[in-house]
Amino acid sequence: MTSKICLYMVLSFPTISILYIIIAVVLFVLIVLYTRHRIAVHDLKMKIRFFIHMAHDIRTPVSLIKAPLSEIETQENLSENGKRLLSLALKNADKLSILVSQLLDIQKVDAHAEKLVMTKQDIYSYMQEKTIVFRVAALHKGLGLQLEISPDFPEIWFDKDKMDRIMDNLLSNAIKYTEKGNVSIIVAYSGSQWTVTIKDSGIGIPAHEQKYLFKQFYRAGNILKSNESGSGLGLLLTKKLVKLLGGHITFSSVENAGTSFTLTFPLEKSGSLPHRKTFDVQTSQEEPQLPSPRKAVLLLVEDHDDMREYLTESLSQAYHVVSAADGTKVVGLTKEINPDIIIADVLLPGLRGDEICRLLKSSIETSHIPFILLSALSDKEHIIMGLEAGANDYIIKPFDFNVLNARIRNILQRREQLREMVFSSEPELEGNNYVNQLDKAFLDKAMQIVERELDNSDFSINEFCRNLAMSRTSVYNKLKALTNQAPNDFIRIIRLNKAKELLLSKKYTIAEVAYMVGFSDPKYFSVSFKKQFGCNPKDVKNIQT
Repeated sequence: MTSKICLYMVLSFPTISILYIIIAVVLFVLIVLYTRHRIAVHDLKMKIRFFIHMAHDIRTPVSLIKAPLSEIETQENLSENGKRLLSLALKNADKLSILVSQLLDIQKVDAHAEKLVMTKQDIYSYMQEKTIVFRVAALHKGLGLQLEISPDFPEIWFDKDKMDRIMDNLLSNAIKYTEKGNVSIIVAYSGSQWTVTIKDSGIGIPAHEQKYLFKQFYRAGNILKSNESGSGLGLLLTKKLVKLLGGHITFSSVENAGTSFTLTFPLEKSGSLPHRKTFDVQTSQEEPQLPSPRKAVLLLVEDHDDMREYLTESLSQAYHVVSAADGTKVVGLTKEINPDIIIADVLLPGLRGDEICRLLKSSIETSHIPFILLSALSDKEHIIMGLEAGANDYIIKPFDFNVLNARIRNILQRREQLREMVFSSEPELEGNNYVNQLDKAFLDKAMQIVERELDNSDFSINEFCRNLAMSRTSVYNKLKALTNQAPNDFIRIIRLNKAKELLLSKKYTIAEVAYMVGFSDPKYFSVSFKKQFGCNPKDVKNIQT
């Protein structure tokens, strides 16, 4: 019996030894692989850190390149070829600036240096504003851009700057990689969350490459074959920003059939904000980057191909230009893109320029849009006919481009002055300050409605639009054009102006004034008041008269 056990142990010993050796070898290989992985990750982080440090250094020279180029662009003695080359240089300087900003943004998010600034937003106004420029870009490519928002959407809280960067990247990609079809934006809410879905009918993402989509510097194979440039940083940054806002991002895609991204966020309300982590870890030492002013959208209607091409190229340096050659679709196109100004020839196929002007100026939805008529018809009768149609100016062909450009600037500057006067303490606007009396009547009615509902804290944008008997899109476009304010901001400013008047009367406490002008929370009223006037309500109340 004993001899059998000893024999078994002798036979088992080599087997156990081999097993231990195998385990040791496996562990050694795993340690080597893990070490190599750690070294590779470390090297990648060092490379990224190097790029980020370079980005800090590159930002200043890029700014110094853009500044003189922008100054040269304003010179009037440049040749057409010079203007074209300068425009190309500025375009690529902007691309480099965007790439540098993306690298710095990734660094800030990774280091938790981003600070959330949560503000109450009307999602309808926000999305309308966000899609203006992208709608023009879509039209240039012959794409449709559709916006669909659930009715009675509640006011929500989010960081507008972070949301801007998320939406800009996704919408830019959707339009960039779609050659035909549509891009649609669907905004909905349900229970405790709200979603934004961006769909396109573009080139899609190959199935075997989708798992790499949010990796650093990754670009899909079919994108690399396209003519579109990119860095591979945008979606990585988008995912990080979505996570920072407490949301998550998902997508579905079929190659050559389009891609759909869905963003899901918690439906934050004022009562829930104190319980929300805000990632207020540290403040970036960099100076905040001011957003670039939005280029005005100019609709050009000219049937002469050479003239249309010349004006489009020349005006594109200062404006987003949408051009058309036929008058029949201009009214519909105007309602779709809501341009800041329209320039149209008088003699057009389909519908004359002065007839288009009369139609637009007689509609409450479009009467605010400045209109310039161009024509070779120089006799007094035709000039009077054009001006009586509602045109802001009538320019006779042939004309000097610099004169046309100056007339456009003057009209837009006058529009800006009128916007500033709306909320000023000056006497009421006289009717002749607006070319079209429909604009004055609209503003008077809008202000009367807000003043009538001044103490109603539940007064909503939907009720405001119903009282005006207009759609939310029309009200938004109209107020934005006449006051440069979205409906929610328009109502808030009127309430705060009234609050200032009540405080100066010294008859009421700050809390009483807050409730009288429709603020249910006196603390939020004080914050809004200071943001609007630069001082606290108590400072106004204590002014000696």
